[in-house]
Amino acid sequence: MKKLFLCFLFIFFVFIMGCSSTAQQEKYYLLIIQGEENISDKFSEFANSDYLVTKVEYLTSLEVAKEKYPNYKIEKTPAVFIFETGGGEMKKLKLKTYDIEEAVQFLKGKRKE
Repeated sequence: MKKLFLCFLFIFFVFIMGCSSTAQQEKYYLLIIQGEENISDKFSEFANSDYLVTKVEYLTSLEVAKEKYPNYKIEKTPAVFIFETGGGEMKKLKLKTYDIEEAVQFLKGKRKE
């Protein structure tokens, strides 16, 4: 009886650990301020079910971005902010960059498993 209980307990913990590792995948929210250059095509591939991007927000001008997000200290365009969401709204800033290729490379490593 004791062995059966321990076996059940072991299987239960393995199941819980397996579920929690897939449920805790990071999800991302993108804030893209494009300015004069249209860069939406560089990020369109990440807004699908293959990647962990849950939402993409495009702003077309630096002035609008500064007004809407004054705490982000946006200096110039183009600018990309990538937030870890945990499935909800913006939580933790993972990357702030003015280099589009840096943002693209970061996102390429964020495919769903």
